[in-house]
Amino acid sequence: MMFELKPRRNIAFVVTLFCATSTYALAQTNNVVLENVSVAVKDKGATVFKRIEVTNTNLTKDELAKLFSGAASKDDAAALIKKMKADKISIPEAVFTDKDSTFTFRDFLATGVNEGKVANAVLKSVDGTGKSKGGSVTFKAGALELQGLGFGSAISAMTGGDLTDGSAQIGKMSFAGFQMTMPDDDTKADAPGGNLIKISLASLTAESTYDGEIPLKGKGEAKGLVIEPPKNSEFGKSLASFGYDKITVGFVASGNYDKTKKTYDLDNFTISGVNAGAVGMKILLGGIEPSVFSANKEAKLMGLMGGDVSSFSLRFDNAGLFEKGVDFTAKQQKKSPDALKKEWSAMATQFLPLILGGDPASLKLAEAAAKFIATPKNITISIKSKGAPLKFVELMQIRDPNALLKLVNIDAVAGQ
Repeated sequence: MMFELKPRRNIAFVVTLFCATSTYALAQTNNVVLENVSVAVKDKGATVFKRIEVTNTNLTKDELAKLFSGAASKDDAAALIKKMKADKISIPEAVFTDKDSTFTFRDFLATGVNEGKVANAVLKSVDGTGKSKGGSVTFKAGALELQGLGFGSAISAMTGGDLTDGSAQIGKMSFAGFQMTMPDDDTKADAPGGNLIKISLASLTAESTYDGEIPLKGKGEAKGLVIEPPKNSEFGKSLASFGYDKITVGFVASGNYDKTKKTYDLDNFTISGVNAGAVGMKILLGGIEPSVFSANKEAKLMGLMGGDVSSFSLRFDNAGLFEKGVDFTAKQQKKSPDALKKEWSAMATQFLPLILGGDPASLKLAEAAAKFIATPKNITISIKSKGAPLKFVELMQIRDPNALLKLVNIDAVAGQ
């Protein structure tokens, strides 16, 4: 077939093709700007988005307006989120206000939005003020960045009205921390040192890998969580009696799930405190069904019913907390620290075997406890099942320590 040179007909064909192609392209590359979008919230509050820019999206301006303004029903909102694609969503500023507080969220940017998934999302900062009975509350947070977001079952849970029936995935998170002050309502503002409780976090990081909605590996760390109460508050006085003016702690956790073996290994969960010490825990669980991570509440519970424990260990590394506890108790009982430690050591060697029925494991536990009391460096207690792993259901029914000793081996060491 030959293409005939007929100018009018060919020009009309080209124009028609151009218009059709342009219309399709616009449908796929819709750039939308919304301004002064207001969302009403409970307690007579509202959030105002001064400007929302959505680049290369498949949603119309009306659909985006309904979604961001809260005008869409739960079902419609879930459908729009599930459908939405966009190269970029940019919100330079959002302000939440109610009768007692104002919070400003700055420089939100999400990229790679694709049908319930987001490649990267960043919120540069948040700051706000509020009121409480004792005075003003202030809050300021640094940058929060999330990578590899997925809202699969969380979107479905929206339509059911219970978000706890769903789950979201976060591949990687980093948070630059926050600072917050709030009044202790039971301490007067003019008390020496004031009445403000200071709370801050230096940083928080987390990373996970998934198979669909099932988390296979995960780790996280929180650094520099500080709680500093007013010196004249009851909490402040209690801390001072222990030799502290504030609490400074950090958390580290890591674990992995084997969906074939249905085991979850929490290989590290440690809480550490400045000038106090660290408590670390490890536990190996079995019989954990994948539904524990991805289904609704009822299915999650059922997925745990067949669960079991193979091993558990607890370790305490002392860095001053034990000595402070001894000094505090000694003052309360009007004894010397050395005399009190001798009493505790005697109680450990005499009463632990008695309570545990003289089991050989109790003697080892008592020996380790006495050694730690005398030289408080560290102590580790390990428990392993003697035969088959212990079912959760069985453990819930045990009331007598001696019955537990028949099922497990206990080991304890100190100073290592």
